[in-house]
Amino acid sequence: MTAFAIATISHLRIIFVRGFVVPGQSASSLSELYRGHHGWLFGWLRKKLGCPDNAADLAHDTFVKLLGLDTLPTLQEPRAYLLVAANRLLINQYHRRRVEEETLRSMVVLLDQQTQQGPEQIIAVRQLLGKVLLLLLEELDEKPRKAFLMARVDGCSYAEIARHLQVSESSVKQYLAKSLAHCHARLFDTLPEGLSDD
Repeated sequence: MTAFAIATISHLRIIFVRGFVVPGQSASSLSELYRGHHGWLFGWLRKKLGCPDNAADLAHDTFVKLLGLDTLPTLQEPRAYLLVAANRLLINQYHRRRVEEETLRSMVVLLDQQTQQGPEQIIAVRQLLGKVLLLLLEELDEKPRKAFLMARVDGCSYAEIARHLQVSESSVKQYLAKSLAHCHARLFDTLPEGLSDD
C-alpha cells in the first residue's frame, strides 16, 4: 500500500470515529443509500483500483455488508461511512490474497520437492492443498460451502445434503457447481506468474 492510501484510510477512520454516525435518529433505508451513493462509490473504487470489474464487486460487497447490520444508522456523511466500509473490505481482500499467493508459492516448492522426497512431503502437500481449499471455500456463502464440504469431505448424497440444508436437490447441484467454479477461478486467477498453462 502506498503512503497516500494508508494516510487516506487513517483519515477516514478518524472521521468515522468522531461521529459521522448520528445515534438516536431514524435509520435511512438501504435502498435510498444505494440509489444515492452506489454510482459515486463505484466511480471512486474504479478510479482507485483501475479495474471496473473489481470496483463493481467491491461496491456490491460494501452494500451487502450493510445488509448484515441489524439497523442501518442515520448518517451525516454517508460517503465517508461507505468509504470506510469499502476500505476495510479492500484491506481484508488484499491480506487474504497475499496469504493465498504465499500459500500457492509454498505449494509449488513442495510439489517440486515431492518428486525427490518421501511420504512425509506428500502428506505435507495434501495438508497444504486442504488449507488452500478451505481458504477458498470461506469466500463462499454458507449454503454452497456446506454443500461442497458435505459432498466432497463427508461423502453425503444430494438428497442428504438437500435435507440438511432444507433446499431442493437441484439447489444442491447449483451450490456444488458454484463452489467448484469459484475454486477453479480463484486458483487460476491467483497463480504466481509463470505457473499458468499459458
